[in-house]
Amino acid sequence: MESSQKPLSITMGQEKSCKTIGSAVDNSDVVQAVVRKTPPSDYTLKIDSFSFLLEMLDKTNAESYSSKIFEASGYYWKLHLYPRGDIKRNGLGFISFYASIHNSSALPLGWQINANIEFFVYDQIRGEYLVFQDVSGEAIRLNEMKKEWGTAQLLDLKIFHDPTNGFLLHDKCAFGVEILAERYSGRGEYLPLPAKIFSTKVVLFPNGHQIQEGKSISLSLMSAHEDTNFRTYAEYKLRIKSQMNGKDLERTDSSKGYLVKDTLIVEAEVTRISTVNDFSSK
Repeated sequence: MESSQKPLSITMGQEKSCKTIGSAVDNSDVVQAVVRKTPPSDYTLKIDSFSFLLEMLDKTNAESYSSKIFEASGYYWKLHLYPRGDIKRNGLGFISFYASIHNSSALPLGWQINANIEFFVYDQIRGEYLVFQDVSGEAIRLNEMKKEWGTAQLLDLKIFHDPTNGFLLHDKCAFGVEILAERYSGRGEYLPLPAKIFSTKVVLFPNGHQIQEGKSISLSLMSAHEDTNFRTYAEYKLRIKSQMNGKDLERTDSSKGYLVKDTLIVEAEVTRISTVNDFSSK
């Protein structure tokens, strides 16, 4: 499929120079570039030798360099730089750049992050930054199915390598990111399909329990889990087994064979069970 991305035309030194430059991870995402003086506030990736980075990637058969983990807006992230372009996403001939959420398994079930992400490329001649952001101005929605955002065509390599633009100067360059994300509380609950395996226990109260204390034998079906931060719906039957004629009844009567030699046999049959979990309990 041919890309609808347009090459970037830059006039450096202009305070607000905006151009549509290409598609991000999703084909519907488009980024634009603006120029500003202030550096990125969240994370900066400085490269002392761009040629050494390429050599290192060649030796390890890698296409990209991933940054260390950093914190921004209460979450942990990593940057992924493709110095020759992300070929799989039509980034050949461009600098490709992405930010991804890290350690998403530690986030609440059903997590969702709405974030404004801006990428930076430093112009060493003019002391200013080319800033890339979503052209719509709307927050990027990240979740379990979409854990990263960025663009395969951040900057044309011809423009990047041109020393008059100041992005790659004396083999040095710098990239950065700012991330403004809304905190997701994760509070809520979900009712899953009936579980195939669920640990339960049958509790016998020989002298009765609660309002039946002293009146009758009581049986209860309880969860074997210590965690009580959930509710369980179950279809079940509780039986007192007859040890003589096989007619199981919920009565204590030694002549009927339920209590024999001081032994009582009880049985629980669970036909269907489902647990309501809180998102925040994960």
